[in-house]
Amino acid sequence: MTRSRLLILSLFSSLALLLGSASITVAAPAAQAAPAAQAAPAGFGPAQLAGPFESDIPAGGTYIPVLDGFATLRDQHPKVIKQNLATVIEINNGATPAQRRDAIAVNYDDRLVSLTYALGDRVGGAFRTLLADGAIPKVEQLASGYTARMMLPLGTTLLEKEYYDNPRPFEVASSRIKRYDRPGGTAYADVKGQGSYPSGHTAMGYWAGALMASWLPEAGTQIVSRSAEIGRSRIVLGVHYPLDVMGGRIMGLDIAAARLGDPAFSRLIREAGTQLRTQLSKTLGEPVDRALAGDRTVTSAAQALAGQRADMTYGFDRVFPAMHNTIPASAAALLKTRFPQLSDAQRLDILRRTAIKPGYPLDQSGADGGWVRIDLAAAYAATP
Repeated sequence: MTRSRLLILSLFSSLALLLGSASITVAAPAAQAAPAAQAAPAGFGPAQLAGPFESDIPAGGTYIPVLDGFATLRDQHPKVIKQNLATVIEINNGATPAQRRDAIAVNYDDRLVSLTYALGDRVGGAFRTLLADGAIPKVEQLASGYTARMMLPLGTTLLEKEYYDNPRPFEVASSRIKRYDRPGGTAYADVKGQGSYPSGHTAMGYWAGALMASWLPEAGTQIVSRSAEIGRSRIVLGVHYPLDVMGGRIMGLDIAAARLGDPAFSRLIREAGTQLRTQLSKTLGEPVDRALAGDRTVTSAAQALAGQRADMTYGFDRVFPAMHNTIPASAAALLKTRFPQLSDAQRLDILRRTAIKPGYPLDQSGADGGWVRIDLAAAYAATP
């Protein structure tokens, strides 16, 4: 199947999902018979969501240009590809019971729900209650499920998986991968025969994590660290490789930066963030930052950083040591709410200072490179 045909199929399937989501939004007002004082918060109307937006189509037409470091590795670095599989086997076989349970939960939960566990018992629990009650519809419309407007029409990873057509580790090394699933679960059957690169769960975990961090910057480090845990959980199950997860991070951050930097789409993001913080504060009975600060179940920033830094590279050595540490200019938008007083150039400097060294697997130079170097959790913890 040609690349252009795959693009068309992905575009039309994504738009169909979006239109289906919009039709649900249209139907909702008919069921609102409660008095105005008890009315649920309003979501976005179909016209607001439809766009089109500048950030709907990536700069390269698809996300393949920013992900194509994988082709170089597969063609020219067999040792890296061998290590890629060996690392899956090691992580999968050595997973603790807690890691297995979390990986199974992440497989079936919405990524937005998975991310809320970074917020501790009080704020995270309140967030999940609001989601379940339909009390933060703008947040749901932008970030929840496979019809999330943040990733439509081209951020689903379907096109990229077809293009690279890389077999899953549990299929390549079936006798060496342990399978963890809930009774009657379909974690492996759901992805059998599908390409592995990049990881869709990870891409969603990172764009949704970057989005949530922009809404709740006081917990940005913990949220992004949880994005990394979502990625590792896919390796625990043996359904993805480290390079898949690193590729998912590249794609997720690219999507988030484009959306946050798009003037029209970022207005929707701000409205959803205002709705979230208002509803959380109302439910908690105090400001969100105070609730987070007083909750001992919230992991410290130092612990969060220590837990996720190793997952930036998964033990790979640098394979392109001559590369320079440049960061894509669009990435500055990732820190806009964390450092609102700074310029884009200053935000880029923070991303550069907190980044890992250039030249690790999947890294590229030029306009499509630099995404794999960004340590967004560390950037959130930085001082100007």
